[in-house]
Amino acid sequence: MEEFKKQLNKTAYQLIKKADKRQQKGNKQVLYRAALLSVYGWQMAIPVLLGIVLGILLDKVFPITHFSWILNLILLGFVIGFYNATQWMKKNLGLKGKKDAKH
Repeated sequence: MEEFKKQLNKTAYQLIKKADKRQQKGNKQVLYRAALLSVYGWQMAIPVLLGIVLGILLDKVFPITHFSWILNLILLGFVIGFYNATQWMKKNLGLKGKKDAKH
């Protein structure tokens, strides 16, 4: 009976140790994913913000009644930001597009 208790305590200790390691690894993964999302967000936000600033300037310098520089440049900034972010993800995370995938 004493041997069974020793083995039970040893097994419980090993399980607790494994659970602690998994929890620590999980915390690192959460931080890593948060960092990736923030980089992705900045790569989307910067071209849009540049489009806003440039659009405001162009609306003041070249006012056109039926055309808005700011709206068009926001859309262009979004497209450029999305393209940059997806290229960054492919390069740094090893993701492959449909053309690059081997079947």
